[in-house]
Amino acid sequence: MNGGHGGRSVLLVALGTRGDVEPFVRLGWRLRAEGYAVTVAVLEDGAARVRAAGLRPAVVGPVAAQAMWSGSAFLRAAAHLNPGLMWLQMRRALEVVAPTVAGHLAPLLRRADVVLVGLAAAGLVPVVTAAGVPARLVLLAPLLPHPGGTATWSTSAWDRLPHPLESARQALLWRMTTALSTPLASLLHGPARAALPVTAPLAVTAPPAGPPLSGPPLLATSAVLDPRPAPHAVSTGWWPDPSPVRHLPREVDRWLDRHPGAVLMAFGSMPGSSTRRTLERLGDVARSVGSPAVVQVRGASTRAFPGGLVVGEVDHRALLPRLAAVVHHGGSGTTHAVTAAGLPQVVVPHLGDQPHYARAVHRAGLGPPPLPRPLATRARLVGRVRTALELGEGAPQVRSAASRLSGEDGLGTAARLVDAMAQ
Repeated sequence: MNGGHGGRSVLLVALGTRGDVEPFVRLGWRLRAEGYAVTVAVLEDGAARVRAAGLRPAVVGPVAAQAMWSGSAFLRAAAHLNPGLMWLQMRRALEVVAPTVAGHLAPLLRRADVVLVGLAAAGLVPVVTAAGVPARLVLLAPLLPHPGGTATWSTSAWDRLPHPLESARQALLWRMTTALSTPLASLLHGPARAALPVTAPLAVTAPPAGPPLSGPPLLATSAVLDPRPAPHAVSTGWWPDPSPVRHLPREVDRWLDRHPGAVLMAFGSMPGSSTRRTLERLGDVARSVGSPAVVQVRGASTRAFPGGLVVGEVDHRALLPRLAAVVHHGGSGTTHAVTAAGLPQVVVPHLGDQPHYARAVHRAGLGPPPLPRPLATRARLVGRVRTALELGEGAPQVRSAASRLSGEDGLGTAARLVDAMAQ
């Protein structure tokens, strides 16, 4: 991988669903513009997005549903209600695919000059740095333990614990989360390397000591939503999409012209219930509120349904300015994008860092209180959407948050940090 910025190449390891891949695609776009040779290591269903951005994908494992979740639809749905079951599912799935992923990653890591990894590959950081390659973890939420601030692990109930207990609780959750990558990391150092289908992938002969971090992670979030992150993280600011805005499909554009004041209902790339039942329910909510609904379903074709319009992959930068409010799951990317668009939002968190962003939205005055998925009855969802519409995009706090986000240069900050790592 020689070439680019002074002969430097960057490997971005983005294992996960679309929400995990997208920030690395944006950073890769920026780094390529800076002259780096960029490769993005993804699971099979992330490759299309990388190619669409004009970057070089390296497929290192099967689709995210197979690599990170149970094959049972029942167990996947149950994971939304039980974080412990979710952790066990992900741990088992990642352990099964670890040999395949490690075999594909090893030669990429060996040739890289700088490596940045997502949370699912956090354990690679000490392995790669021990081999003499600068590496950092990228976080899309403030997951580092920080009882005094706005850590993802912090909730209103647990905040009442004495400081030592809360510190211990958050530290345990952080260790459990980073341990998801232990099977992968263990295959890339020491005697376990003999099982890989490559020869001497990394020049490391013993497991690295210490926690699974070898330098301060980059926190790709905005101070608007995360005003007090852990002091041992490097906050860059949000990473917006730097590529040219992609126009909406003609049929979507015309439908929005005929239906002003629509509400977007989007729940990202999380596994869930059937599309038919979801559309029936959300269409009923839209009719009760009196606003048409735009329901975003990954991979769907544009089509009308009673109460709204189904859309597939569209550019939020083109869609959001045409809307009145957004209902979403609380993923980092969606939450930041809606905030930047200056729209009120209703967050229905499912799992992971989503409850954190649901609380952050409400705390910043950008939407009503969170509505966790198990409690999201039709009546409650209708009430939350009405509250958001009453808040409106003209609310001072909504306009102020959008203005502050537009003034950030998160990708520029991250690119400068990569420059420093590459020296």
